[in-house]
Amino acid sequence: MARKTKERGFKQRYAVLGEGITEQWYLTHLKKYKDYRFSIKPSLFADIGLEKAERFIDELIEGGCDHITFLTDYDTIVSQGKQDKFEQLVNRYKDFNEVLICDSMPSIEIWFLLHFTYTTQEFVDYESIKRVLRVNLPGYDKTKKYLENKGWFESLIQDEGLEKAQENANRLLKQLSEGGVGKHFPFTKMPLAIEQFEKQKNE
Repeated sequence: MARKTKERGFKQRYAVLGEGITEQWYLTHLKKYKDYRFSIKPSLFADIGLEKAERFIDELIEGGCDHITFLTDYDTIVSQGKQDKFEQLVNRYKDFNEVLICDSMPSIEIWFLLHFTYTTQEFVDYESIKRVLRVNLPGYDKTKKYLENKGWFESLIQDEGLEKAQENANRLLKQLSEGGVGKHFPFTKMPLAIEQFEKQKNE
């Protein structure tokens, strides 16, 4: 259930869990660009997985964190056979107002692609979407050397790319909610995360 609001003499705190280095570097660039207030966990840019994510979330809640957003790739969940574990995680925190589980299918790269174009093409995994994403981001790769350079992020946000991505992602979420789509239908809940980041920024 939702945690009761506590009176505190210090500013509210917000945390975002990036499951892997891609999410963590994207969040790093996004935070600087938009001047968001969240802290990025874990701080060492390590893969954390569902089990560690649950521990991180519990520790942050116990520590009085006002809101936690967890970014995760659904293709990894499927490839590891952890759909039931993921559903348990979602159900565990569904009544916690301070927790947002932000999954993307197949991976966060669908969010990146939506900065350039709207698509309902189904992608089985990261490798299948990488080929399409590289049309707009030549050389894109999940490596520290590539991701720490903000050039790829700047390519995403040019020409109001962030706003375009939010609009495109919301269209996909609406279609997903209406049903009748394939099991690999692309989607991302990143617009919900962006809304939360904006709310935190203005509080």
